[in-house]
Amino acid sequence: VYVPTVNRNKLQPKAKIGILVGYAVNRRGYRVWLPKERKVVESIHVKIDETKNGVKTLFGKVKHYDYAIYQLDQNLNNDSDCRAQDEKSSSPEKPSSLDISTWIRLEKPREKSKRIDVYYYPPSKERLRSINDVKMYCEKNKLEFDPNQFNFKPTKTNTRFEEKTECDNATSSDSVDEASFVNDIFQNEIYMTEIPKTFKETQISPDKEKWDEVMSEEIKLMQNRKVWDLVEPKSNMKVLGCRWVYNIKYDEKNNVKKYKSRLVAQGFKQRPGVDFTDVFAPLVNFDIIKFLFVLLVCILGWNHCQIDVKGAYLYGNLDIPIYMQQPEGFAVKGCEHYVCRLHKSIYGLHQSGRKWNIELSEILFGLGFHQNELCNGLYTKSNCILLVHVDDIVVFNKSQSDLENSILNIKIKLEITELGPVRYLLGVNFERIGDSVYLHQNIYINKLKTRFKNLPRRRIALPLKVGCILPDRVKENEIK
Repeated sequence: VYVPTVNRNKLQPKAKIGILVGYAVNRRGYRVWLPKERKVVESIHVKIDETKNGVKTLFGKVKHYDYAIYQLDQNLNNDSDCRAQDEKSSSPEKPSSLDISTWIRLEKPREKSKRIDVYYYPPSKERLRSINDVKMYCEKNKLEFDPNQFNFKPTKTNTRFEEKTECDNATSSDSVDEASFVNDIFQNEIYMTEIPKTFKETQISPDKEKWDEVMSEEIKLMQNRKVWDLVEPKSNMKVLGCRWVYNIKYDEKNNVKKYKSRLVAQGFKQRPGVDFTDVFAPLVNFDIIKFLFVLLVCILGWNHCQIDVKGAYLYGNLDIPIYMQQPEGFAVKGCEHYVCRLHKSIYGLHQSGRKWNIELSEILFGLGFHQNELCNGLYTKSNCILLVHVDDIVVFNKSQSDLENSILNIKIKLEITELGPVRYLLGVNFERIGDSVYLHQNIYINKLKTRFKNLPRRRIALPLKVGCILPDRVKENEIK
């Protein structure tokens, strides 16, 4: 219910939460019960949320729900109906029995520790780590809780040989079903894995060792590329901050490919015209990628390969002096107050994408490639075609030997990783079946299914809203 400005000050809310009880008697509007003020008001300025039950939302539990109905009806002179409702809901609900046979108990050994974690998975595939989690789950779902039914102590030692032997000997149909169920659980956990947002979160993360390893590799890469030098700060220096950004990369089958960390400068503090000028960097359009796959791969039968440039932005050279703080957790001992004088275009700077594109273009020009005038992300050389999208490069060639030679020439100039034929690019799966290439987003759909668990399960032929009215059939001569 809207509160007029004359009845409130700047610090008070513009509206009050209430429960719709009917329509106004002597004027146009609604009658709304305000529980906090214990009164009914009439107003036309009302925003109604039809997806929520007002009484349950405001009062929560059953006893409060019934008491709220009693209060409301008493205020509207309906005492008799309220008492009848009170008597009906006086008996409490009994919790249902717990069927432990439908639960999965899993012992998961850690990779770099002797510890074994024990988890319980109810039919909802929710992971329960301790007896307290089980108790809270039972209370939430109104199930009988018996702590004697659950054992969180591991029954085996952490030996990879024993685990492998058990997996090889499991041939029964029950074990296969359990394995598939556990696999679904782990796939579900992959999507729900909490990626740390700060350096401090990595130090208390269960995957601390993995995050420390990838951060050390990133620092070592920057040292090899000579990204910065340590200098003593001066009073007139503009020093940028920096932070670690973490991510987990997956392959086309949604298996964990690698943990990734990246040191990013706080480029939002850069001053236009002082710390940077031009920032534009061309990218290949995804429509061109699809067109070339249809033309070169499906029709002409060319070979293709995807390569990834490691630390691509770190190849770009800076022509303006930029200073940055030392990365958190990797400050040089004895020189903690020193700052980094950047020589390379580190991630996060406004001009980094452009500097990397200029450096890549010079390298490809030196190898004999020519840049397309209409699409600056496309490079050609006789029977070799390159598509560039930041650090992802797709190479097409008529001959497999020429394709390998082209990749070898690029590898001399850049530190790259060969990923083989394109299977996963820009969030899209590329699946080769015969002479055709199928594009789909199975991984993205599974992520949405995990994130939004209450999606409708019924499949439909057309992704249209129910009751959508389609236009009349358009004739061919009317299409422009």
